[in-house]
Amino acid sequence: METLVFILVMIIGNALLPLFLPWWVFVPFNILASFPFRLRPGQAFWFGGICSGLVWLGWSWWLSMENNHILAGRLWQVLGLPHQSLLFFAEFLIPFLLGGTACLAAIQFKQFKQSND
Repeated sequence: METLVFILVMIIGNALLPLFLPWWVFVPFNILASFPFRLRPGQAFWFGGICSGLVWLGWSWWLSMENNHILAGRLWQVLGLPHQSLLFFAEFLIPFLLGGTACLAAIQFKQFKQSND
């Protein structure tokens, strides 16, 4: 149950906060939102990363659909990628790594602090 609440908090926060604040706000959000949960480090990394990556992939896919993939098509050509889907893979991978690492850092810091108290 706690894992499901963590996933919902991550999805909602990662989806809504960048609408009102700078795009990078999901990293400090993931750090702060991970503290109240009792997760193992692996769970924090994978769940936080997948939630962040899927939210950003969903937003990028939605925005790309709205403009008939014009910007995505030009961007993958400028970057020299062999196929446009690699651009969407990168748009998943980067937030996945940033979000997962942020959640992992929060859980590791919490465990470090508890072991030193």
